[in-house]
Amino acid sequence: MLSSSTIESRYDNSGSSVRSVSTVAVMCPDCRSMSPKFIHDFTTDDLICADCKTSVGDRLIDTRSAWRSTAKHTRQAEEDARILMSASSFSLQQFVPPTEETASNSSVQSDSSIAPVKPVADVGKKAGILSRALRSRTHDRAAAQRHERQERNLMRAYNEITSVCATMDLPQIIDGTARDLYKRVDAQNLHRGKSIDAIIASCIFLACRQKSLPRTFKEICALTKVPRKEIGRTFKFLKEKLGADAGPMSSDDLMTRFCANLSLLSSAQECAIMLNQVAKQRDTLAGKSPVSIAGACIYLASHLVGQPRDAKVISHVAGVSEVTIKNSYKLLFADRHQLVSEPMLKAFPMASLEFLPIP
Repeated sequence: MLSSSTIESRYDNSGSSVRSVSTVAVMCPDCRSMSPKFIHDFTTDDLICADCKTSVGDRLIDTRSAWRSTAKHTRQAEEDARILMSASSFSLQQFVPPTEETASNSSVQSDSSIAPVKPVADVGKKAGILSRALRSRTHDRAAAQRHERQERNLMRAYNEITSVCATMDLPQIIDGTARDLYKRVDAQNLHRGKSIDAIIASCIFLACRQKSLPRTFKEICALTKVPRKEIGRTFKFLKEKLGADAGPMSSDDLMTRFCANLSLLSSAQECAIMLNQVAKQRDTLAGKSPVSIAGACIYLASHLVGQPRDAKVISHVAGVSEVTIKNSYKLLFADRHQLVSEPMLKAFPMASLEFLPIP
């Protein structure tokens, strides 16, 4: 029972001293036990009565973690030292000069029972070996943790590449190529100071170019949420550092995919491909980007065969502005009689130059 006693002294009317003793006892407010046993529950930081399990105090401060952490590290260091000392079979006992008493005692012993005393230099040397061994073990542990962190970052990047490739409906070969490129970037530490998202987007863009399945910057930006300029700068940097051959992107690689996204029939797709080939031969759109050439040829072909698509819709699919497509279409319209030959009109009976809109 926890109790405290107080003694008071006072004087009566006659002047004599009278002593009174008052006792204050501590009891449980629930079971009214006069000898309660309180237990500190460290899981909930409460003070609990052992008899009725009632909480009589909360929000207690746990002061065990600091000294336990220190004791744990101390025990670990002692264990490391013990293992290394037992393995190297040496002692750190300091050299003590013999006194007269020890010399007299040692004189009566046999020569075979006298153990050689190790000099201080040997003890210091072996202490340095122990210190270096402990430092080596700490270094190995830090290197292992760093390796595990690099592996986690690499797996996180691989998962992001797979997710983007699956969303863009890219084949497995693009996923594998992009992973290999990112692994080379990580091995050469080229991602230092750059955004990981930009590195991933650039690896996917470079893999698409290498496997002749190119994608535009706008398509990559829409999924990775990385600005186009940042992807362009990162792409040029990786192309130079890795020595990767990206290969040129032509409008032929984009034509079929754009037509499929616009839901055009096969006749419109074939007509757009033929117009693209003739325009290249005549250098009608010389100096224009492949995306602009593909968009303008599709715009002309869709109206030519009676399946018109608005320039705004084509610009959304191709990733270029509507003004760019219309400016390229002006050049095609000015050369329409040479581009749309009689064999082409015979190959597509529904085609007519009268369907072309005037720019």
